[in-house]
Amino acid sequence: MINEYTKELSSINAKNNIPKELIEMQTEYRENGVPTILTDGLNELLLMLSIKNPKTVLELGTATGCSGIAILKTLPNAKLTTVEKNHDIRLEAIENFKKFGVYDRVNSLIGDSLDVVMHLTTKFDFIFLDCNKAAYATLYPLLKDLLNEGGVIFADNILFRGYVSGEKQSPKEHRTLVKKIDDYNRLVSVDKDMITSFFDVGDGIAVSCKKIK
Repeated sequence: MINEYTKELSSINAKNNIPKELIEMQTEYRENGVPTILTDGLNELLLMLSIKNPKTVLELGTATGCSGIAILKTLPNAKLTTVEKNHDIRLEAIENFKKFGVYDRVNSLIGDSLDVVMHLTTKFDFIFLDCNKAAYATLYPLLKDLLNEGGVIFADNILFRGYVSGEKQSPKEHRTLVKKIDDYNRLVSVDKDMITSFFDVGDGIAVSCKKIK
C-alpha cells in the first residue's frame, strides 16, 4: 500500500518535470516493445541530477535517447557522453536529440560499453549505468576510476523484475544474468570508497557516491 502511494506521487511529480512530448515519446516506445527507463526510475534520476548538478555525464546505454534528453533538459549547462552498441538505434537517438534541441551538448559514441569505457580518459561527475546488465560488475572498477571524487554512479535495473531480490523466482534462462546483477550489487555494497543506497523504485536503483578524500 505504501509503495503504491509513493509510486503514484512520484509519477505525478515526474509528469510535472519531464516535457510532455518526451513522456509521450517514451510511452510510445514502450508500447512498441522498446525498453526505456521506467517513469519512477527516471524521476529518481532527475532528482539525483538536480541535487548533484553535474557538468559532465556519462550514459551507458543510449537506446532511443529518452533518458539522455531528460538529463540534458534537467541540466542546461551539462554535457553528455552517451554510448550505444546498436548502430540503427544510435542513429534514431541522434535524431531525437536534434528534435529536442540538445544535440549540440551530446557526444554520441558507438560500440560495446566495455570496449568504449576502456578507452575513455575523461573524468565524469555523474555516470548513468543502463547498458548490458551482465556487464555491470565488470564495468564497475573502470567506471570508478573515471568518476570524480564526490561523483555518482546511478545504476538502473538492479532488482531486474524482482528476480534479484528473490521477490519472484527467476526463470532458468535469466539465472546467470540475475547472478551477475547480484554480483554488482554486492560489489558496490562493500566498497569502502563509495557510499551506496539501494532503492525499490522502477526496476530497482543503486546510487553510489565516491567519497571525497
